[in-house]
Parts: sequence; structure tokens; C-alpha cells
Amino acid sequence: MPRVWTRGLDAYQQRRHGGARAPARLDVMTAIGGNNLDVLQVMLLSLSESHPRDHVRFWLFHLHLGPDKLAELARFCDTLPNLELRLVHVTDNKGFMQLSELGGRPFGARFLWLVAHQHLPGDLRRVLFLDPLDILVTDDLLPFLNQPLLGRLVAACRESPYSPPLIAGPARQAHARGASNDRILRISKGIVNSGAMVINLDRARRDGLSIQTYLDVATWAQEKLDLSFGDQGLFSLAHGSDYVQAHDRYNFRFHEATRRDTALRPAVAHFAGKVAKPFHLRLTAGQEEMVLTHLKATGAEKVQLNPFQSIKAFDLAHYRLWWETCARTPVHARIAPTANEFATRVLAEQGLGDQRHAPAAQ
Repeated sequence: MPRVWTRGLDAYQQRRHGGARAPARLDVMTAIGGNNLDVLQVMLLSLSESHPRDHVRFWLFHLHLGPDKLAELARFCDTLPNLELRLVHVTDNKGFMQLSELGGRPFGARFLWLVAHQHLPGDLRRVLFLDPLDILVTDDLLPFLNQPLLGRLVAACRESPYSPPLIAGPARQAHARGASNDRILRISKGIVNSGAMVINLDRARRDGLSIQTYLDVATWAQEKLDLSFGDQGLFSLAHGSDYVQAHDRYNFRFHEATRRDTALRPAVAHFAGKVAKPFHLRLTAGQEEMVLTHLKATGAEKVQLNPFQSIKAFDLAHYRLWWETCARTPVHARIAPTANEFATRVLAEQGLGDQRHAPAAQ
């Protein structure tokens, strides 16, 4: 749908569910694997502080996180008065490991949200999903959580908001009807971006979706077309355009934003695209100034940090806010030194390591 739809819908939702409203309950979930569970503290703190009068039930899905790491996170959540941590340990992990192998992506836990309806309470009709490690919540999410779903499986933002929308059915049917391999490849990268979504649990239950649903699609995509995919790509291959579009402020991928969109007031800032994850890159005030000076002197839009990542002037405030939030969490002591070292190294590789511009140690 055109952007006028999302602007109008969000204005309506803000009037109904935003502003000076009564306290509410928000059901929010994430899914995580790997060794950075403690980085989740930053998103949780931002979520809690953005909803000070609400009760947030936070559903943490995982496959095999260790008890010590989970206990550490539970202790942190105990310091957030309005957030209740609920653990969802999915023990039958074989299918998720298969999806990881078929898609060529690490961490089978990334696919857990696809079957959230099988593990959440039956009376819970919808849940808000947020990426665990590269999201910062900056505004009220209740208008988004209560967005009309119109019978669709998810409410989400488009993966490519500045390209014409891709309207498609399930990929296997589309391919059988003559859709090109290039079109299926584009679908496999995701019609929607899964960083922030509202999942229609009722619809998923009615449709009987299961891990086997996605294994069948994943096997076809890998064996038939040799495709790689993550969770949003697999969802799109399985369901096509079965989503209702959300306003981009609920999944604001600032690094990709146009000049017009820099005026948006984001509710979710997402470190997505060809940008360093926030816990990897911590810039001092002096390094920020070096970046800005370089961009002004060269007229360039961005500083290329490496072949895969860059940074723009507009990005700097979002990194700063993430680290200001992180500084109030226990994980800061672990990740700040390595993030400082990474920033110093990649800037020096671009000729921006002149220590005359560096501030005093922070």
C-alpha cells in the first residue's frame, strides 16, 4: 500500500492508543542464539523506559541458552519495574538447525518467531516481535501492537521501502506459474523486514503453521534454486505478500533513510543494512568530529568503514543514543572496550586516525 495509508493509519492509531492513555499490557517477544544474550539488556532497558506506566510481558524464545546467562539476564530484568521476563525454551531444536543449514545462516533461533503461536498462551492473539541486538525502542509501541491486521499474518514494514512494492504469492506457486528465478531470488531476501513486526497468532493457529511448513519451503528453495535465506526471506518464500504494511517509524532503518525520512520520529531505531551493529562500533566525540569533517571536506555521503559497512552523518546520533543507553547496563563494561578498538581501527584504515582530533579519554 502507498505511504499515505501508513501515515493515515498511524495518525488514527495514535489517537486511539497513543498520547496520554491509560496503562496497558504489551506482549513483546524476541528470539536469540549465540554468545551475546547480555547485549539484549540495551533493548530491554529502552523498551522499559519507553513504556513507564505499562506492564511489559517479554517472551524470550531460545533453543539452548545456558542457565548462567539466563540467570544473569533475569537479574537485570528484576531491576526493570514494569518488565516481566518469561522464558520460552523450545527443546525440539532439530528442525531449526535444519533451517539454519538450508538457509546458510547461523543460529537456528532466528526462525523461532515463525512458530511462536505454538508456544505462547492460546488466549494471546497477537505479539510484537523485536530483533534482540540491533534495536532501540524510542517511543510508545502500543499503537503499533494494536494495528489492524486485516486478516494478514503480520504487520511489518517493507524490506525495500524505496523500491516499488513486491506483490507475490507463495514462491513455489509463483515459480510453478512462470515467475522468473530473479523474482524468486528477490522474494528470498524478504518482502518484509522482520526487525519489528506484529504477529497474528490467531491466524497462524488457524492455518496450522508448523516447523514442517517452513522445512518444506526451505528444502524446495535450496534444492530447486540453491537459494540462501534468513527468517524474513523464508517467511516471504512461504507466504508471499501476506502482510499489512506498517509505518516506517516502527522499523526505522536510519542508515537507508532518504533526506525526507530523516524528519521521522522513530519509535524503533534499527541498525539494519550495510551498517556496523551498535555493540561493535563506539565512537568518541572526537571520532564523530573526524567523520563529520571528512564528509564535509570530501562532499561524500558516507565513510566506508570496510567493504561491507559504512557510516553517515545521520547515523551518528543513533549510535550515540544506543551507547548512552548501554552505559546504564551491566553489559557496557564487557563490550565498550572492543567497540572502541574496532572504531579506532576502521577509522585509521580510512585515514581518520589523527590523534590530534581525539578527545580526552572517556
